[in-house]
Amino acid sequence: MRGCLRVRTKRSNMATALLVVDVQTALTDWLAAERRRDFLATLRELIARARAAGIPVVYVRHGDEEDLIAGTAGWEITARIAPRPDEPIVDKRFRDAFRETTLAGVLERRSVERLVVCGMQSEFCVDATIREAERRGYRVTLVSDGHATYSSDDLSEEQIRGNVHRIARGEVAEIVAAEDLFVSAAT
Repeated sequence: MRGCLRVRTKRSNMATALLVVDVQTALTDWLAAERRRDFLATLRELIARARAAGIPVVYVRHGDEEDLIAGTAGWEITARIAPRPDEPIVDKRFRDAFRETTLAGVLERRSVERLVVCGMQSEFCVDATIREAERRGYRVTLVSDGHATYSSDDLSEEQIRGNVHRIARGEVAEIVAAEDLFVSAAT
């Protein structure tokens, strides 16, 4: 890690990366306009602080043959949080971002031990990825206000996100608000 950094979580001296999961145009376009605006603003600020602190930002992009077809506009990372040319994008086909992808190698080359995870969809790809990351021995922090999904017939988005937090807390991940991550020691 470069510079003086305080990540207000346990064991903050570990090599850390910010993992941005499936924040793609087709997926964010399904969020209500106000929710999309707030969600992307949270991620923009989080990514900016990570970059300023010298924390690597790694993007994950889902592809399938239905809604997220490679090369289409909907498949691309949402422009408001687009990666820089030097930031890796890991393409995947399964919910788990590690399964049959280059993610493990990308993280290994950066000596990452701790992942801070944000993205879409809370109960699918975000959940599967944090579980597999923990299983592989990474310390995992889930950004409490940095993941989104859609309401179902039975549950609101808030209820779904709350369920993910309740199940993951302590066993799989530490749950931390975006404003408490990548904060300089001067503040």
